[in-house]
Parts: sequence; C-alpha cells; structure tokens
Amino acid sequence: MPASSIQQKGFDLDGVPFIPARNYTPASRDQVALVVLHSMESQEKPGTARRVAEWFAGENAPRASAHYCVDADVVVRCVRDQDIAWHAPGANSNGIGIEHAGRAAQTRAEWSDAYSMAVLERSLRLAVALCLRWSIPPRLVTPTGLVAGEHGITTHAYVSEAFRRSSHTDPGPGFPLSWYLRRVEADLQALRSQP
Repeated sequence: MPASSIQQKGFDLDGVPFIPARNYTPASRDQVALVVLHSMESQEKPGTARRVAEWFAGENAPRASAHYCVDADVVVRCVRDQDIAWHAPGANSNGIGIEHAGRAAQTRAEWSDAYSMAVLERSLRLAVALCLRWSIPPRLVTPTGLVAGEHGITTHAYVSEAFRRSSHTDPGPGFPLSWYLRRVEADLQALRSQP
C-alpha cells in the first residue's frame, strides 16, 4: 500500500497546528534519516506543547527549535519537516526532532503515569506517520550507528554522545525507549497490513 494511503488511516501530519519557530534553517530536504526523541524539560500539564512552541516562536526565543512539541492533548508543529530545526547538533541536517512534555530526570514509573502515557501514545502516532512519510525504519540508532550514518529512531542523549556537540541527556534513562520502538514497529506493521 502506498505511504500516502497508509498515512490517511493514521496520524494526519498535514493537520497539525503550526506555530513557526523563530530559529531554524530553511531548506528543501527531500530525505530525512532520523527521528530524534527529546524531553521539553517542562511540566507535564495541559498546554505545555503550545507554550513551548510559543517560546520557540517568541521574540526572546532560544537559539533552538524542534519540529514538533507533544503533550497529552496536542501535537504542535514548530518547523516544517523539509526545514532544519536546531534541536540536536550533529543530527539537525538529517533528523526530525520530537519534544515530549516532561523531563529527562523522570523515572520509568513517572514516564508510565497517565499523563506521560497519553503523551507517549500521541508521540507514537506522530513517529509512525514520520517513519511512513520519510521511509525511516523503526529501529534504534545508537551513537555508533549515528556516526556510521544509520537511519532510524534515536535520542538527543545518543546524538550528544555520538557527536559531542551538546551535553543534553534527554529524554533520559527512564524514558521507555524499548517499549516505544516496539510500539512504533507494531503500529507500522498493523497499518501496512490493512486493506
């Protein structure tokens, strides 16, 4: 089944609210190799994705941005997929950054509470749609794999370790990365098997 028809059954990337970030690099990318997972380092509460997106867009915006911000209620786009967000030095030019409401210091139990599970479910649907659109395999890319140019899903922590251009450790050791990857792979397979 073509990706476009699969995507219509899943997450609507084109219907995501857009609050343009102030800082990014305009581009016309026709290839993306990575989905990079982040934590926003902000509270888990309603409106977090929109507030962080507005911060990226604001007059006093940091010299940073991400493609998407996700909380329990909404996904907000901050940078178009074809453009380069400033989210993970070393993987900016070939990656799409997803920011999650929460903090890198959260434990596995804290990532498993009701709010975080709603964030993760929304993020999974987004990641599946991105993997479909950009032909990104639903596999983990470790620091060694990043240096080797592998395609897949990674974290800001792994990008920091691979390229040593930042010291960020998000989304943190408590983030349920193995579970997340298994779910993305299973959801992709389920979509592809639909008539």
